[in-house]
Amino acid sequence: MFSINFKLQNNDSLYSQGRGYGFFTPEMAVTSSGTAHEQSLKSGGWNTRHFYEEVSDEGRKVQIVKVTVPSFGTYRVSVRISALNKSIEHLTLFSSRRAMIARDVTVPCGSTYEKTYHTAVTPFIPALSATRCNDKDIFISYTGSDVSQENAVLEVTITEEKVPVIWIGGDSTVTDQNAGIPYFPFGSFSGWAQTLPRFIEGAAVCNMSHSGLTSNCFRDDGHYDIIREMIKPGDCLIMQFGHNDQKRRNLAAFGGYADNLRRYVKETRQAGAEAILCSPISRVPLELSEEDANALNMDRHYSLLADHAKATESVAKELDVPFIDLHGQTFEKWLEFGDNAKDFFMPGDVTHTNEYGSVMIADIFMKTLRSLDKGKDTLPGRCDNGLTFSFWSPESDVKVIPAQEPEPDIFSIPLPYLDIAGFEDKAGLEKAFRYCLLDPCVMFLHPDAPMPRAQLLMVLFKALRIAGTRPYRGKYSDLKIDEWDSGYVETLISENLIDPATTKSEGDKLFFRPDESLTYEELDSFLMRFYESDKDKRDIPLDECVRRAMELGIDERKEAAPGKWISRGEVYTALARFIDLEEDIKTRSINFEA
Repeated sequence: MFSINFKLQNNDSLYSQGRGYGFFTPEMAVTSSGTAHEQSLKSGGWNTRHFYEEVSDEGRKVQIVKVTVPSFGTYRVSVRISALNKSIEHLTLFSSRRAMIARDVTVPCGSTYEKTYHTAVTPFIPALSATRCNDKDIFISYTGSDVSQENAVLEVTITEEKVPVIWIGGDSTVTDQNAGIPYFPFGSFSGWAQTLPRFIEGAAVCNMSHSGLTSNCFRDDGHYDIIREMIKPGDCLIMQFGHNDQKRRNLAAFGGYADNLRRYVKETRQAGAEAILCSPISRVPLELSEEDANALNMDRHYSLLADHAKATESVAKELDVPFIDLHGQTFEKWLEFGDNAKDFFMPGDVTHTNEYGSVMIADIFMKTLRSLDKGKDTLPGRCDNGLTFSFWSPESDVKVIPAQEPEPDIFSIPLPYLDIAGFEDKAGLEKAFRYCLLDPCVMFLHPDAPMPRAQLLMVLFKALRIAGTRPYRGKYSDLKIDEWDSGYVETLISENLIDPATTKSEGDKLFFRPDESLTYEELDSFLMRFYESDKDKRDIPLDECVRRAMELGIDERKEAAPGKWISRGEVYTALARFIDLEEDIKTRSINFEA
């Protein structure tokens, strides 16, 4: 049985590997890739901000302690923070990968704050990597006014103890996000499950969510394997996917997405654990003009995730598991807040919440779970721990974060994909990756698989440095206004980039064919039409587009067999060649959110 206790003050300023504990800074992290993501994983979820000008860190300092334990498992952590010379205001305590344990605590001068919680030490797959990190470290970090080592005395006791684990599976809106030091809550990414541990006693929360994941990638990339190896009777798995599933044609809400949820629930029950399904949190709702709303017979505000939310609820009812409608409740919150809704997201973002948004959504989760008859006893441990819900307003914070130097370029790392060994043009994939066309968060590129026509559009628009347009006004009957891809199609229509020969018609209805495999001719058509700068001259026949694309070296087929589908890998390399051709594309700046 492992147990350790220690006391740290100003004379313990450096981490000592030999002692196994001590104050730690992100600069001390040793990483293999040099990315901020990996450094934060090895620094308790923190990175040092580097500002262009001198910035005061008064009240925003972060103290980090690292403790190495001998084995994977669950541990009881008891923390005592004493204020020696000044009171500590707005103390916030974090653990593991910056999971929030307590918030807005006041420690009067001469007093001590005590908190006991549990944490799980497990393998973890870092962002931009396919390799498990097997570090056995527990991080304790805290911030607030006057948390200097001269004023705040930290005492910690860590004891190995078997307790239930609440596992989390999901995407970037759920995951343990890293943040910068000095700590600006308004400008700190935060997944909502990252703040759930505030409510939990007698159990550990282990967040295996990961940026960029679909309900497929969570399994395929190895994150779920860790849970399956360690989950036990009495544990619980909370799942929230959808944000990335909606970008994949094979993960339609009531198709592949719903099938994956069913499988996760059944496997969780087979392990003797419980499952909870959450609908994906809403992005800031899109708004129609009154004229468009009437013409499209829709409400003024709509969501791109409504179908995935309905599918989640349907699966939960079918399998009789607790369902938390985070989508519906956050949608209503954003409408209630109006223009101020953006203050709960990262600046310039309408998908990823900051610390204020994540705290509010975790509160919604817990309130809803407590209100469900079936949900009352689903989470292990003592979850009704007396913590009251108090709205945390971003009005209390600085909203203009000082300009800081960018983090290392994530597209400078080696290609992370595990399935490209047999692909012939690796140099082309490398170039496409450097041009930011590929997703660095997933481990499988599927380079030899066909590319659905609509799924092409997100990467196509990245290559062309153009943006989608909403609302989609419904020209094609096989696309809906609230689909992810429909905004791209609206731009294709307005820019005269769609050859009518590549669509279908039945009577007075037109069909874009979003789920059919893309052909060489169709990709050539999109690119060569765009290459013609005058959109009134873009009515270029398919065979002429193919001829031009081959002449320019974009289409490198050895044989121009008509109608053959083009592989995903060939799409990426062709787009990279097009960017080389269109030099000005490299310098364009565009918001890729459709």
